[in-house]
Amino acid sequence: MKKILLFAAALFLLTVTTSYSASLYDSTSQGTTYYSGTSATATAPATSSYFTIPAPTDQNAATSYSQYPSQQQTTGQAQPYAQPNLQMQTYGAKPIFGQVQPAGQNTGTVRGQSSVPGQGSVQGTVPGQPGAQYGLQGQNSNQPPAGSNKQPQQYDQEQGRQPLPQLVQQPVVPAEPSALEKAMGEAPVTAENSLSQPYGGTTLNQFGYNFFRPETNDPLSAQMDIPVGPDYVVGPGDRLLVTLWGSIDGTWELEVNRSGEIVLPKVGAVKVAGQTFGQVPGVLKNTLARIFKDFHVNVNMGRLRVIKVYIVGEVAAPGEYNVSSLSTIINALAAAGGPTKNGSLRNIKINRNGNVVETVDLYDFFLKGDQGKAIRLQPGDTVLVPVIGKVAGVAGNVRRPGIYELKGESSLKDLLGLCGGINSTGYLQRLQMYRVQAHDKKMVTEISLEPGKSVEEATASIKLQDLDLVKVLSIDTVLRGYARLEGHVLRPGDYALKPGMRVSSLLKGDNLLPEYHAAAGQITRLFPPDLHPEIVFFNVTRALNGEPDYDLELKEFDRVKIFSRTEMEEVPFVQVSGEVLRPGQYRYLENMTVRDLLMQAGNVKLSAYLKNAEIVRVKRAESRVVSIVLPVDLEAALKGGDANIKLQPLDELTVRRIPNWADATDRYVTLSGEFVFPGTYPIYKGERLSSVIARAGGFSNLAYMKGAKFTRENVRKLQQQRMDEALQKAQEDIIHLQTNMAQTAASAEEVSAAKTTLDGLTRSVEILKTKKAEGRVLMEVASLDELKGGPYDLELQGGDQLTVPSDPGGVNVIGNVYNQSTVVSQQGRDVDWYLQQVGGPTGDADTSEIYVVKVSGTVVSQANSGKFLFYNSFWGKSLDSGDTIIVPRQYEKTAWLRTVKEITQILGNIAMTAGVAIAAGK
Repeated sequence: MKKILLFAAALFLLTVTTSYSASLYDSTSQGTTYYSGTSATATAPATSSYFTIPAPTDQNAATSYSQYPSQQQTTGQAQPYAQPNLQMQTYGAKPIFGQVQPAGQNTGTVRGQSSVPGQGSVQGTVPGQPGAQYGLQGQNSNQPPAGSNKQPQQYDQEQGRQPLPQLVQQPVVPAEPSALEKAMGEAPVTAENSLSQPYGGTTLNQFGYNFFRPETNDPLSAQMDIPVGPDYVVGPGDRLLVTLWGSIDGTWELEVNRSGEIVLPKVGAVKVAGQTFGQVPGVLKNTLARIFKDFHVNVNMGRLRVIKVYIVGEVAAPGEYNVSSLSTIINALAAAGGPTKNGSLRNIKINRNGNVVETVDLYDFFLKGDQGKAIRLQPGDTVLVPVIGKVAGVAGNVRRPGIYELKGESSLKDLLGLCGGINSTGYLQRLQMYRVQAHDKKMVTEISLEPGKSVEEATASIKLQDLDLVKVLSIDTVLRGYARLEGHVLRPGDYALKPGMRVSSLLKGDNLLPEYHAAAGQITRLFPPDLHPEIVFFNVTRALNGEPDYDLELKEFDRVKIFSRTEMEEVPFVQVSGEVLRPGQYRYLENMTVRDLLMQAGNVKLSAYLKNAEIVRVKRAESRVVSIVLPVDLEAALKGGDANIKLQPLDELTVRRIPNWADATDRYVTLSGEFVFPGTYPIYKGERLSSVIARAGGFSNLAYMKGAKFTRENVRKLQQQRMDEALQKAQEDIIHLQTNMAQTAASAEEVSAAKTTLDGLTRSVEILKTKKAEGRVLMEVASLDELKGGPYDLELQGGDQLTVPSDPGGVNVIGNVYNQSTVVSQQGRDVDWYLQQVGGPTGDADTSEIYVVKVSGTVVSQANSGKFLFYNSFWGKSLDSGDTIIVPRQYEKTAWLRTVKEITQILGNIAMTAGVAIAAGK
């Protein structure tokens, strides 16, 4: 049973530690060697990367050709004519230079074990030592050992760990189009708009120096987490993670001391310095086998040792640097910010113990990806970057323009090999070389490559000197051997010009869009010797028929344009008005008839008089225009036949209405209030008010005939117009009065009083603007019998309304009285009596302007009442139920108040029009 438990525990630790080893091997860049029994198997990483190669630049990126976008096309729509937008696409974001992927983001698998991120911790105990506990921390774990009271950041600093650099995503800036993108994506240049090729110097950059970024962080943290292989030589400062299971269980993180030894519990010191990482498990196995039996051992590489190297010469920051023991010359140069542009990239030396052990040419790496000479540095190595040697530049139509350092390259062929070669748009008959001669002057020579030879053969014999600049000019970009079709066609664009090709060759088939202008087309042709443009006319129809005088032979650079009918012809139309559903103008079509026009207009209405319509036709007779009228029988025309007259452009068809036909708005009147059968009634033309009342059963027993109110729509519209004009004038008078008062007021009290009064008038104007005229027609209706045949028995119109209320039972008194109220009406009581019932007029009342609005809508005032000496019969007039007494305010004290009085009288009249009773000034 005990053996079973021990076996289960060992299996558990084996699973955890091997999984963790796998994660360190693949994710935290730890080298892992699995060892069991007497045989050791060294597993090297599949890939090993000490730095990140930048993503392809615009010049080296893969090319992706975009296609025309998918789009639906309808009849009569020209297909798009434009060059496709060719954009070279770079896949993947550009990484930060000199930086590896942070540990803990990938997972690895060893011997089928499931992968776990390398950020956890594994703990074990050594048998026979209670309380002894050894923690194994992942390289990127910032957790201190169990029982420690230190913060993770403090612990990391003590252990010499550096925080991983943060990857910050930068906004993508649209790149400048490359030479290939410009060559492939630009629209063809035609002869008439060709321009001179740009002349002048172009900015050239020294090749290779942009690989090193001086602003990058200290790369030491990234170099400490790179993978090691079985050939890595262990030395002082390296940390080994040793895991044992079986007869002994435990995990130790052991550092190689200066003597090159590690100390194992119960075993003692074991010398591992100078051994390769693949040999270490065997050394430990042999040492442990002297004491223990039946055990397994697994060795992982922990933190790598740091070595000191010296970087001198033409670098951004020369000095001594602590780098990883796996660092190469490229890592060291990156730590120093890289060579300056005065430093060589092709003659970098590594000095070790006073001897040059290697000379590195970074061009091998930049151009071929070859790191064969990028050997690992040893403690005390010196990296020397000397001054740059001979250089030559190449500009223009080449793959990678720039300034290149020469090392063994002596011919133009070698220089073109460095820049990737000449583009297909390069003009080989004229290469320019700018050369400094004998420290005295700068000359330019022209080189013409021999036809029939390849570029390599032709340039192999052209020798280079220091500071030579070769410029490859561009070919003539003017498109040749074409004729262009444009305008109202289906497939505009450039067509390859063939011998004997004519206009009809471009237009036959379905290339002409519907409704093209058949009478005229034009060719813009360039005539030698100066290629000036001229226009050549041709008839499209006759060209399609093959007539030689119009089916012209095409020349190079010809632009054939086809017009549409809408461009060259006035669009003809016809018009229909009257009793149709959609009257208006419609486009005239060939052989269009009266019935066709009526169908486009939605057909005739029920009110249309079909027996007699008319067409007004315009005819041109030499220098004058004559209009003729054609009668049309629409009933027969709708059936077809000869009556269905063919129309001509500008014809106007008028459909008349059936005599005495009334629309819905013209056929109904409304009776409301005290009728036996109130409601809305249709009427016939000429019907009178008494007839409709009789149809409604007459008045009811509660009808108050004196209060009958009759309104009419056309009267309402006229009243509304007058009301709006009066309100506008009243508002202008108030504004004018406000301006005058501010200038002529005698005191502040007068200004305050005037402001209060005018504000009240302004509010009255705003209230009345929201009201609408009633359209009331004053009439007196006593009974149905008296109405018949009388002056108020009006002929009805559509929209008329008659309202007969019941007896309101009171007289209204409003305005400047002590108690505005409604007094119960009493037979024979006059105006003076009703005023006394509400306390009479106040001291501000204008008694001379008191008036009465009768329930019938008429007005009784002192001005239209009889007078005798000092007595006015107005005060003795008896009032009826529903009458209203209005007592206005006195405004006669000052001149400006007299103007206010006039305004209030206007507002009072407007209010009566709107059916609203207001007291002047209220």
